[in-house]
Amino acid sequence: MGIEFLKERLAEQQMVYQALTQGEADTVCYREFQNGTWGTDDKNYINRLRLAYYLLYFHIDDEAAVVFLFEEELKDRERNSFQGIGSSLVVLTHLLQSYCKDGAYSDLLVRAKNANFDCACGYDPKERVDDDFTHNSLLDAIYLSEELHYADVMAVLVDEWKETVADWNDSNRRALIHFNQFLDREAENEMLYLKQLADASKNTSAIPNQNAAVISAYVDLIRHYLRAKQYDKAHHTCMLVIETTDYNAIRQRRLFGTILEVCLETVSCQPEAAMEIWHWAKPELQRKPHPGWWYGNLYIKGIAAATAVNDSYGTELEREYYDWKKKLSLS
Repeated sequence: MGIEFLKERLAEQQMVYQALTQGEADTVCYREFQNGTWGTDDKNYINRLRLAYYLLYFHIDDEAAVVFLFEEELKDRERNSFQGIGSSLVVLTHLLQSYCKDGAYSDLLVRAKNANFDCACGYDPKERVDDDFTHNSLLDAIYLSEELHYADVMAVLVDEWKETVADWNDSNRRALIHFNQFLDREAENEMLYLKQLADASKNTSAIPNQNAAVISAYVDLIRHYLRAKQYDKAHHTCMLVIETTDYNAIRQRRLFGTILEVCLETVSCQPEAAMEIWHWAKPELQRKPHPGWWYGNLYIKGIAAATAVNDSYGTELEREYYDWKKKLSLS
């Protein structure tokens, strides 16, 4: 079974643990690097997370190892551009609590609380974690495998889970879509997105404001086609939105900006064939009926689309984007 497969993979961390006890910490110590647009990151975060779960589920009592890993995790939380709390800190906090008698390590817990904004708001030094591996459900094991980047294990677990699903409702479909994206099974998601769209469309007359759900389903489908580089299908689906939906009903909502964004991205990917989309999108950009849905990515996609079709309006958008960032102190 997949859950046992996951436990076997975690058991492999015994070698990493033994190396750590002998002073070899290269694979689990904080290792800073610049992760593209994400900024400052830690190359060893996943390795440290795997070892933390190994210590948790195999009940390893090693104060020195826990303290070392906790201190390395703090370096990541304090310097990571994404900030966050992360499961590694949560698990290591649980393990550290076993050695916190008489105020020991209280300085580390305080440092963790102050590591970044997210920790200040959401980190609880008293939070406990279930250390019984057998308590993990099939879905728990799937999400844990994903978090630990055990794609091979996750694939087995997802296939098992699919066999247990009796009702492929919206929630279960969305879960499978997410799993498929992680497992590079994106091709399997087209039918799921189409079923999602069909269900939303079916309920249009029965449920008030369902039009937004239909357009949202179209957005998901277009994004799928863009990720898959199926630009003809993305183009066709954008035109369906423009020609068959009441998008005016959502013009004052952020969702309108979102559908505009994916249409602009489609133009950038297929500029010659998608001119009809640009002829719809450009006036919408110029209207600016509601400032609430103007955001950085929409400007970026608009500029890229204008550039792709050689429209001088892109220069005007660049000026507006500069002014927008300056107003928000982003430049």
